[in-house]
Amino acid sequence: MSSLENVFNYRPSLLEGVSYIHIQRHIPGYVPGRAMSTHNEQTTGESARLSGPETPLPAALSSSQGKSLSSSPGNQPPQAPRGTLRRVGKRRYLLPLFLLVVLTLGLVQVASAITRANMHLLVRIGDVQESDLDLNQSLPISPYLFGSNVFPKAGSDSQDQQGSGFMRYDAGIVAGLRSARIRLLRFPGGEWGEEHTLSSSQLDDFSQLLQVTGADGLMQSQLSNPSQQDTLATRASRAGLLVDYMNNPKSIQRASATTPYHPVKYWTVGNEPDRLKNPDTGATFTATEYAQAFIQYSIAMHQNDPTIKVFGPEISQFYGAGLGPYDSAHNLWMETFLQIVSRYEQSHPNTKYHLLDGVSFHRYPLDNASQATNLLLNSTGEWNDLISSLRQSIRQDFGHDLPVAVTEVNTNPKGDVPPPDYAALWWADTLGKLMNQQVEYAAFFSTQGVDAPYPLFTARDGQQTVMLRIMQLFAHLQADYIATSSENDSVSLYATQDDAHNMVSMLLINKEMNTEIVHVRPNSGLLPLSAWHAQDVTLKGHSLVLLTLHRNGTNEAYTFSPAQATLGDPTPGIRHTICGQQSEVLTITC
Repeated sequence: MSSLENVFNYRPSLLEGVSYIHIQRHIPGYVPGRAMSTHNEQTTGESARLSGPETPLPAALSSSQGKSLSSSPGNQPPQAPRGTLRRVGKRRYLLPLFLLVVLTLGLVQVASAITRANMHLLVRIGDVQESDLDLNQSLPISPYLFGSNVFPKAGSDSQDQQGSGFMRYDAGIVAGLRSARIRLLRFPGGEWGEEHTLSSSQLDDFSQLLQVTGADGLMQSQLSNPSQQDTLATRASRAGLLVDYMNNPKSIQRASATTPYHPVKYWTVGNEPDRLKNPDTGATFTATEYAQAFIQYSIAMHQNDPTIKVFGPEISQFYGAGLGPYDSAHNLWMETFLQIVSRYEQSHPNTKYHLLDGVSFHRYPLDNASQATNLLLNSTGEWNDLISSLRQSIRQDFGHDLPVAVTEVNTNPKGDVPPPDYAALWWADTLGKLMNQQVEYAAFFSTQGVDAPYPLFTARDGQQTVMLRIMQLFAHLQADYIATSSENDSVSLYATQDDAHNMVSMLLINKEMNTEIVHVRPNSGLLPLSAWHAQDVTLKGHSLVLLTLHRNGTNEAYTFSPAQATLGDPTPGIRHTICGQQSEVLTITC
């Protein structure tokens, strides 16, 4: 056996402990300090190891792929290049960083889903696409949106006629107004205030009514002159004295210090001047004449109490900007009034109060509502254009917004009333539209004393009507309004919430005779995470449901069906259901 064969055909026992460098020295052609040349110039960088008997060394050596073998003692393998170590180190940190990013994004998505589920609700009415209720977007509802017209106390005497008062002020009326949370009472209500002159006793009765109901007053000063021929300046001065009597507890007009006292902050000049005769001309007021009278009245009234708010023009109808009504000179009533008053204010910039603090009008959509019932229910959509166009006119003339006050509103002005259920549905949808348009003041016509159009209480015995039921339903809404985008024409949806986002109340009004299914659920996506409980509602024809969701709590509903009225029960009650506590299923599926 040659010496080379002795080198490669070794036994472990003979070479155990022999260093790699010693083996190299027995290989022919090896020169210390120079790299060996092989046919393959690439190397894997691994050190050759001796393994088992009869293992040929060239195979082990060939794994070095032609790179120089280390000549350092200790049998240490060659180190990887520095750039390679850097890349390996970076890779070690990239994977944890990637995982951290993925985890963070996942947590953000989960948190976003939880927030969306807690602050967004989806509502689907029938087969219409779901609408989103964004609880992050809401506006406060004016408490004075819920008002009513009241008249002088029954049996009381005015200055010109004994026993001219005709409205009950008894405990039943007071309790009913409080149950509906009526916050604004307009007095003396309608044309009576132009035909009669209030006495001090009637004023005291009204102050007492404000105290016991917890409401604020909206008083109309007398624009006409039924008893004697006085000048405009004298009539305006009388209006100022009326403010002094109501708002000054030390007024010399008061009989004693014990006289009922409740200051009145909101005032109007006259009632429906577009239908009223001007005492100075004997003809119906024009818009220009009324605007000039309004300016004198407002100055005299503010001089007795600069803190009051005076509204006008109190016209009998308003159809929208540019649509009328017109006066006898063919001038637009609303636009002419706003232009004249705004110009006066602009020419008197040093005045310490505004002459006009709110823009007021009356609205009765139909003259005869007894036959055009479907037209009546469809008329509620007019409020969107009517109010928005009025606000635009106000901004153009005054350069800023003014509150809007609808100081008389009902289905029609006289006796041609619709069926009670149609009237109730119309009133609910109208109130919802006024709420949606952020109207600040509204006064239903009327509380009690007349039976047409439908009042809140019957004239004969003061029984509650379906119109009061609507006001009582609205009393269960929350303080802030949430805009909705429901596209269902037969069912109206109005949503509210409290300031803390703990309760969401939705009023559903079915204006058709067909039953509709309403689905309410949190917008939680695929994650079953929400503080709100889903709810299905079966909404019967011509009925209303006020559904309230409690965060992390049970759902409840108030149900009213005006179509169920009978001769024996002309005013059905409102039914209350709490999910899980009542076995009788009404119109809500718990």
